[in-house]
Amino acid sequence: MVAPLTLAYAVSTVGLLAGVGVVIMLLNDESATEHATAFRSLLIIPGFAAIAYSVMALDIGVITVNGAEITVPRYVDWAVTTPVLVGFVGYVAGAPRKWIAGVAAADLMMIVFGGAATVTAGSTKWLLYGASSIFHLSLLVVIYRVFPSFAAEHPRRLGLFKLLQNHIGLLWIAYPFLWVAAPGGLGYISATGFGLIIAYIDVIAKTPYVYFIWQRRRVFADEPTTTETLETVNMTPATDVSE
Repeated sequence: MVAPLTLAYAVSTVGLLAGVGVVIMLLNDESATEHATAFRSLLIIPGFAAIAYSVMALDIGVITVNGAEITVPRYVDWAVTTPVLVGFVGYVAGAPRKWIAGVAAADLMMIVFGGAATVTAGSTKWLLYGASSIFHLSLLVVIYRVFPSFAAEHPRRLGLFKLLQNHIGLLWIAYPFLWVAAPGGLGYISATGFGLIIAYIDVIAKTPYVYFIWQRRRVFADEPTTTETLETVNMTPATDVSE
C-alpha cells in the first residue's frame, strides 16, 4: 500500500506540472511579448516545486538535525519559488526593482529563519521563529501598503494585482500557524498530517497563481498614455442646434 505522504507528493507533482503547462501556454501567446522575460521567470514557480515534490515522493531529502526532522527539498523549494511569487506581484503592480528585490529578500529570510527554527530547540527556536514572523509581516506590509500605490498607475493591471495580492496574502497566513502546530513547533499535528496539509496548500498557492496570470494576460498589452488617450477624443466643439 502506498504511504499517504508518498501519494500526496506524487499528486502534487502532477498538479504542479499542470502549472508548468499553463506557463508554456503563456509564453506561446504573442499578446504581450515584451513581458516574455518576466513570464519565463514564472516557470520557476511550478517547475522547481514539481521537481522538489517528485524528490519528496521518492522519500529523499528528509534529514535529522539536533533530533528534529526537516524535509530539505520543501525548504529549498520555498527558498527558490516563493521570492518569485511575491516579486511578480510587485512586477504586476509596476513597482521599482528595489521594492521587488526587497520583498523577495524578506521572503527568503522568512524561509531561512523558519527552517533554522525547525531544527533548533528551546528559546533559540522561538527567537528564530519570531525573526521569521517579522520578515513575514514586513513582506505583507509591502504587498498591501506599498505595492498598491504603484498599481494605481496601471489601471488595466489593477484587477490582476489585487487577485494575486490576496491569493498570496490570505493563503500565507496559514503557514505560521501550521508551523506552530507541526512537529517542529508544538507538535499538535503529526508529521504526516503536516505534510498532507502543506502539499495541498503549496499546489493551490502555485498552479492557480500562474493560471490567473495566463487568464488575464491581455492586461500586459501596452496601456495608452494620457496623451494618446486625449488624441483619440473628438475635440471639435459640438454644434449648437439653436444656431
